[in-house]
Amino acid sequence: MKNQKMIRENTDEVICYPSKYSLDIDQLDRRQEEMKRRFLLLQSRRSYLERELKAVKTGLLQLDQQMHSYSAYKKMSK
Repeated sequence: MKNQKMIRENTDEVICYPSKYSLDIDQLDRRQEEMKRRFLLLQSRRSYLERELKAVKTGLLQLDQQMHSYSAYKKMSK
């Protein structure tokens, strides 16, 4: 059995206990996997927000152009 301490008692029976080292490794692996999952989630969210921000910027630029056009039209019509 991988990464386990084996204790042999007076009988022929062998009792296996997971070693503290293997538990620590498993815990670190789970922690690393969780960090990777959160990192990918945040990257995905950032990409989404960047696309949204780009759309808002485009909308603001178009609205600004329309406001300037309307202002110029209003001045000319007076």
